[in-house]
Amino acid sequence: MKVLKNYNFTLLFFGRMVTNIGDSLYTIAAMWLVYELGGSTFYTGLAGFLTMLPRLFQFLTGPVVDKYPLKRILVMTQVIQLILILTILVIYTAGFLSVFVLLIIMPIITAVNQFVYPAQTASLPKIVEKEQLVQANSLFSFAYQGIDIVSTSLGGILIALLGAMTLYMIDSITFLIALLLFLSLRIPHDADSKSNGDKDSKASSLKFQLKQYMNSLKEGYYFVKGSIISKFFYGSIAANFSFGIALAVLPAYSNGLGGSELYGYFLAAFSSGF
Repeated sequence: MKVLKNYNFTLLFFGRMVTNIGDSLYTIAAMWLVYELGGSTFYTGLAGFLTMLPRLFQFLTGPVVDKYPLKRILVMTQVIQLILILTILVIYTAGFLSVFVLLIIMPIITAVNQFVYPAQTASLPKIVEKEQLVQANSLFSFAYQGIDIVSTSLGGILIALLGAMTLYMIDSITFLIALLLFLSLRIPHDADSKSNGDKDSKASSLKFQLKQYMNSLKEGYYFVKGSIISKFFYGSIAANFSFGIALAVLPAYSNGLGGSELYGYFLAAFSSGF
């Protein structure tokens, strides 16, 4: 495919694939580790709630992604997530890891991750030709869905063979690889378009930036409200609520039937739509 000959797109595409692998492995390892340390579905339910909560506010990231350099956002998100994953590994090695530490770090990682996918999507029109945009979006959809299914299935097997902390180590490597890929990105006009407002003293004021942010949110709200997307809103809430309940009890249910291997298979079934 011609779009894969685009150096910047190839970097972004493989960065997205690696990011997806890391997210999938992290989700499996984190929930299973919460169950192991807490020994109760209460903690896995709480972990699921805290992990899902930042996704509820992903719409707030849109104006931020639109305002700041996309490359900087992609790089910083990987740096922060890498530091947090390494923090868990260090605390575990020191023998102080508890379920409460995980419950604090998990939603932070998820919150940071809410900036990654909007920034990647916003980068596409800047690095590919208009006629290649459909191809690029198709490959991004494959990277998001297909890789998630494979990684989730593999993650359950790796937990059974190597343990949850090994998945954290693998996860830290994926964040590092994604960081290096995003550092090599060159997004045309990204820095120029974001720095125009810095020359204006009015634009540098907090009050002005907050006003711009609120105006961007209002524009996005009215756009979604007037589009077909709003028709799916309530159905999505009901579906996500049901999935959240199932995911909360899944570690305990899988453990009772056979262990972490089944946990990975069940998550793969969720990801593939079964």
